[in-house]
Amino acid sequence: MSRTPVKVLNKTETSEPVESAVVRLLRAAVTAGGAGSLSFVVPPGAAHILLGGPGSGKTAVLEMIAMARPPARGGVELFGRDLARLRPDDRPPLRRRIGMVFQQPRLVGELSARDNLALAVRAAGRHEAPFETDIKELLAWVGLGRRSHFLPGDLDVEGRRRLALARAVINRPDLVIVDEPAGEGSMAILRLLADLNQAGTPLLMATRDEDLAGRSGAEVSRLGGAVESPTPNGEQQS
Repeated sequence: MSRTPVKVLNKTETSEPVESAVVRLLRAAVTAGGAGSLSFVVPPGAAHILLGGPGSGKTAVLEMIAMARPPARGGVELFGRDLARLRPDDRPPLRRRIGMVFQQPRLVGELSARDNLALAVRAAGRHEAPFETDIKELLAWVGLGRRSHFLPGDLDVEGRRRLALARAVINRPDLVIVDEPAGEGSMAILRLLADLNQAGTPLLMATRDEDLAGRSGAEVSRLGGAVESPTPNGEQQS
């Protein structure tokens, strides 16, 4: 697995205008009932972690930023746009600028690793042929270069997580959101995310793992709820 970001990931040299903040939350409600609030800013090229236990609202915040749900109160800005002021036809272009890595990979089981990435390219309205080199480079970057023909079910848990990350970045997003990078193979995933961030892509991650948040080197926003840390034998305690 390469520790050097592949060419397709590099966003440090771009002619596109750079917003003053990729994400800006202002006193946004973080639970369904509207209890509690959170404010933070993710500058261009930065990494930010939401740290909190079950029910603390981490996933809700990610859903607000991904425009899957509005906040009960407060404001959310994405790439300099106030989400509350968007027209319906403004939302799809903004969503396409986000790469999402869910807790469950949500891969298409009937398609190979290579074809899962090609499907993501087509879903974004692009022709896959110009992306063939990118697909090969991304699969090599996540350590699946020799397993591009494998179905997701033929990969172990870590392999599926790596494939999900490759799929999230194949369309060169301007923000990558990762819901709970902890779990099997978490250190390998964190190294890949560090590569991605070093290449210039901003990251927003949510986790309940205190130790993982500390190792990441990212800015951390703490939400309510008990967090986890490793026990001496390496297991997680709740």
